[in-house]
Amino acid sequence: MVKRRKEEEIAGVLEFEGRTSEDPEFLEWVAGHKATNGGKIRVSQGGRGVRVMFAKEADMALWQARSEQAAKRKKSAAS
Repeated sequence: MVKRRKEEEIAGVLEFEGRTSEDPEFLEWVAGHKATNGGKIRVSQGGRGVRVMFAKEADMALWQARSEQAAKRKKSAAS
């Protein structure tokens, strides 16, 4: 028997430094993503943090914006 491997289109990959797949805020992002559009994402552990691969560029842009907003909130809370 020959196994076929399905190849998927990948729009991009983001790595969230200092986060793990168990991070509560990250889990909230995943739940929100699945609830709103259910677009395909793959989550794995990268070298510096959790790595997410996206099938849609719009999803990737949304996650990048969320990450930047979270970083700004952390900076302002630390000040």
